Amino acid sequence: MRVAPLGAWFHTDLSRVVEQATLSAEVTHAHPEGVAGAVAVAVAAALSAGHELTLDAVASLTPRSAVQEGLVRAAEVPFSTEPWKASDLLGHGQRIRADDTVPFALWTAARHPDDLVSALWSTAEGFGDVDTTCAITGGVVAARTGVEAVPEGWLRRREALPGGAG
Repeated sequence: MRVAPLGAWFHTDLSRVVEQATLSAEVTHAHPEGVAGAVAVAVAAALSAGHELTLDAVASLTPRSAVQEGLVRAAEVPFSTEPWKASDLLGHGQRIRADDTVPFALWTAARHPDDLVSALWSTAEGFGDVDTTCAITGGVVAARTGVEAVPEGWLRRREALPGGAG
């Protein structure tokens, strides 16, 4: 859920995105599915930054895993599907596993590539582990839209950073 900036940073070199996401995830994720999820999110952010995000493209660069299988299923879910129904089909984080969060979060990111607010609300409609799925979706969409897409009202209500920055 924290790897999207890495994908955005290396977005011009997808092989480097995969390499760096793997290295980043291996430190904190002891399971290969967690690493696969991190790779998928970083790749999605990289593709989003380049205005080329598709779920098929993300799946093609994700290691063979349940996460990859979920992304293949997500690519087949029409964007006209209600988010709550898509989350029923793809997972929404109740199982606390990458294959239960990443496919739905990336589906909503791909569904709303230019609209951060709509992407986040659609993700929240899926219920489940909303902070994780929204962090994934938000990071991927923001890689394309930038922080300018964050509504001013949201920025005013955020917590101040330590040291008064903010």
